Amino acid sequence: MSRTWEVFEFAEQEFVAADERTAVVLTQVRARSRATGRELAFPILQTITVQDGRITEIRPFYWDTAAVAEVCTPEPTSPRRS
Repeated sequence: MSRTWEVFEFAEQEFVAADERTAVVLTQVRARSRATGRELAFPILQTITVQDGRITEIRPFYWDTAAVAEVCTPEPTSPRRS
């Protein structure tokens, strides 16, 4: 994560469902790509698994993976003409 994102902030979180082992969380994220400097705000849904009082797994589901990839991909450089 730290290699990809210069900034990755959870703006809002809403716990949609939870029991003793699993929580489902809707999170609004604000992020800035380290490779391009471009920013993006987007939602993710996460399932968080807890065992013995500790988080054992976080599984994020991204709504728009194409937008995330676009923000993180540098623009191709044009060949120089002489």
